[in-house]
Amino acid sequence: MGATIKHMHDDFAFVILSKLPLKSLIRFCCVRRSWSDLFDNTYFMNMFRKNFLLKNHSHYNDTSLLLRFDESWIADNPCKSGMYSLSGERFENIIQLDLPNLLRGEWSFKILGSTSINGFLFIDCKQSGKVVLWNPNTNEYKVIPPSPFSIKFTTVYHGIYGFGYDSVRNNYKVIRQVVFFNDNEDGSSFWEIYCLKTNTWKTLDIDMPTYYQDYAEVHLYNDGMCHWLAKCKTYGCDSETHNKVYLLSFNMSDEMFVTTSIPSDVEDDVDYRYLAMLSESIALISVYAETTSFHISILSEVGRNESWTKLFILKSLSCIGRPIGVSKNCDIFFIKEDGELAWINLGTEKIENLGLNGAFNCKVINHKKNLVKGN
Repeated sequence: MGATIKHMHDDFAFVILSKLPLKSLIRFCCVRRSWSDLFDNTYFMNMFRKNFLLKNHSHYNDTSLLLRFDESWIADNPCKSGMYSLSGERFENIIQLDLPNLLRGEWSFKILGSTSINGFLFIDCKQSGKVVLWNPNTNEYKVIPPSPFSIKFTTVYHGIYGFGYDSVRNNYKVIRQVVFFNDNEDGSSFWEIYCLKTNTWKTLDIDMPTYYQDYAEVHLYNDGMCHWLAKCKTYGCDSETHNKVYLLSFNMSDEMFVTTSIPSDVEDDVDYRYLAMLSESIALISVYAETTSFHISILSEVGRNESWTKLFILKSLSCIGRPIGVSKNCDIFFIKEDGELAWINLGTEKIENLGLNGAFNCKVINHKKNLVKGN
């Protein structure tokens, strides 16, 4: 009888524990001996994953697809050249966006990040070198002035960009790393930040030797912090220790950096890494082409190494590709090898094609709720 009651108590506790945030669950694992191996308990982990995906997704208002298209790319296509916004349960609502004149001739512009903040998107115009904040709903835009600090050097490369909102000062900010080269010297770098309220740039007195990686071209914004996958790089040094990949995070309010090591088990044979928000948690999606699988690790605490938990392993999938975003409902969007856009539901592991060619500059955008004070 005692054993039965104990078993019932554990079952009841499992129901409660399975609804906790990952950080709290890790702490509770130390409370009782029977809870110490919860992450190895298949029954419990299935329950935890289900609750994780069913969490209130109020973090974002909605998810939309932005598709930049040129009618010359495909014959007999009804769409005209331009940028389109696709929304709805199956993205059936298609609206052609009215691009500002500034962007109409800029086919090389890139939307940085996967989040619109109070309607604003952060855009890097490669052709003209301009950086723009644009609200597609109102067609309002702001061209950010050139930095007086970057123009002093012969050759400049902006390796890492971030756009976010400082809730303490009610201010939008842009953070970026500037890598500069003078004549034949090795590259050096510094960080600078732009504040919309004062319309000015300033440099940060901080030493962060980082190098931007191609597969980490998306920056992640959440709760006042920007996050990137970055590689520690010291110019002139080829040592592996100086090329370690980590999560780099920047707090928009106190303007401080935090680094977190990425999971050690995805350091080597991974084909692609992608950073995303999953049920209000930072997620690292690792793609393994040979086994056609996605491995998804969730971070419980920024700045705490070894605080990643591999929560999902989707293997032997019918197809695989490069992730380009995650919806507010935790569906992972990816571009298949043939260029077609598809999504996978984490709960059912079912893959659906969207009938769109993702090669045409497709972007998944999650729209954050109103953050501005007083509104």
